[in-house]
Amino acid sequence: MIKRKGFAILLSIVMLLSILTACAKDDSSGKNGGNNAAATKAPADTETPAGTEAPASTLTGNINISLMNASSSVWNAVANAYMAKNPGVKVNVDNKPPDGYKEWLTAQFAAGEPSVDIVNNNEVGGLVNDGKFTNYYPYFDKTNNYTGKPWSESFDLKAMGINLEGVSTEDTLFNLNFESVQIVWIYNKEIFQKVGITEPPKTFNELIDAFKKVEEAGYTPLALAGDAKSMWSGQAGWLVRIYADQYLRDYINVTRSQEQDFSFVPGIDDTYTYDLTDPFNDSNSNVTKNEMRLWKAIKDKEGPFKIAGNPQWKAYSENLKTLFNYVPEGFFGVKEEQAYNLFLTGKAATMVGTPGSYWQLPKDFADEAKTGAKGGVKPFEYGFFNMPSMEGPEVMAPARTIQIPVGFYGIVNKDAKQNELNMDFMMYMTSPEGYLVYAEATQNSSDAALSGAPALKDIVLPDEMKSAFADFEPIGNTEGYSSAANNLARGMWDHQPSIQDWVGLVQRFFAGQVTTDQYLEQLQANIDKYMEPAMKEMKRELSDIENPERRPPER
Repeated sequence: MIKRKGFAILLSIVMLLSILTACAKDDSSGKNGGNNAAATKAPADTETPAGTEAPASTLTGNINISLMNASSSVWNAVANAYMAKNPGVKVNVDNKPPDGYKEWLTAQFAAGEPSVDIVNNNEVGGLVNDGKFTNYYPYFDKTNNYTGKPWSESFDLKAMGINLEGVSTEDTLFNLNFESVQIVWIYNKEIFQKVGITEPPKTFNELIDAFKKVEEAGYTPLALAGDAKSMWSGQAGWLVRIYADQYLRDYINVTRSQEQDFSFVPGIDDTYTYDLTDPFNDSNSNVTKNEMRLWKAIKDKEGPFKIAGNPQWKAYSENLKTLFNYVPEGFFGVKEEQAYNLFLTGKAATMVGTPGSYWQLPKDFADEAKTGAKGGVKPFEYGFFNMPSMEGPEVMAPARTIQIPVGFYGIVNKDAKQNELNMDFMMYMTSPEGYLVYAEATQNSSDAALSGAPALKDIVLPDEMKSAFADFEPIGNTEGYSSAANNLARGMWDHQPSIQDWVGLVQRFFAGQVTTDQYLEQLQANIDKYMEPAMKEMKRELSDIENPERRPPER
């Protein structure tokens, strides 16, 4: 994530464009194999003179990779390809399950310097704030030994939400997001046809009408996990924030950088025009946001940052409660794998997921562990549709989704030599040669799927992946912005005590134990209670927002 002076801006960046990045012929000749990470090599299309061989790699050491819920077969394929080019390096892959990953990673640092090198760090904001990971920005100017070009030229920086022109020496990038995800609805066509639905819903009212028919036919309308993890960072939390975004889009007029602000970038912010008809209008490549103005708006309850008594918040919350009436029985105890099993076994009509299901579902139909059935289950025909839009006078714009680069690859900050070695591995991973190994291994695996087109240049994807991604229409992105939807809809930012209180509150709201007005009043009280502790967690003080145009001090 990008940090400004120790502050962790909410993860996750900018939308992915509708078409794949331009592809060029993959360089698999081995000419650009790894020497020292700082060395300069000839461009990838420069031929090695006749009678000479590419220099042998001089890299030595160990790289330990432990990612969350990642395919070991896929990452071992990349590791083996890397070691073939760098025989002096040993890459160890020891990926971990999602449950307990945050606690496991935190414990590694608590015990001293971790042995692990490459991890996913999106759930350990405190460690990120404390500078426990390596800043990627200084390495962007270095030559990628596997392309012969500056590493920054390997990336579609606009799709990643990075404006290098606006990056100062004080800015940091502590995780790398170059894969992508687009959150879509996935539906069982056979169930829809059985209850008389011939077209996927385009509006929220059409979706609810479909759910009523599905429920009357004895199926679960929406296979959705409802445990605390899902409500915070999983599918349920996605829907909470995505639909809040429809009602609170004017946040950008409150939080965007003004001319006198420390965060103002000439050429970007002075040309910005607010336009609700453009679903990408507030993207990080179009306008910068001032975090101090965000905090001030929360304190002052300005515009969409006022919750209690706000008609936009009330209309949104009532529709949200309607949606969550169609989830599995015992919803708040349902885990992700249980919800997925309902869809996979034909007991539920819809789920929320990514285009990766295009490849993953056929694999999982035959998976006895995931289906709970000997020999798997009979496959059914499935399809995809985008977020149906809520409607009404309080709605500001059509629904967007989460359509962003992801990955959250963090490199544990160690000595300079180890950091260089770890960066060299990531340079290989993001090169045309390395990413093709990754993509082909993913396509051939039984436990992995690409969830969207990567934000990488010059790569070549297998034809099936390339054609599949072209079918998913972009509708805009909600993720990674300093917005009321992202920062307040599930409690105060990602401050865990606030989120825990909100989970209990939203349970009571969905159960009808509190009215909509009471829910919003108590959510407002939650925000007021936890604002200052959340600021302190992010190394901010209330005094910082007295003059929001000033850069906050280092702490």
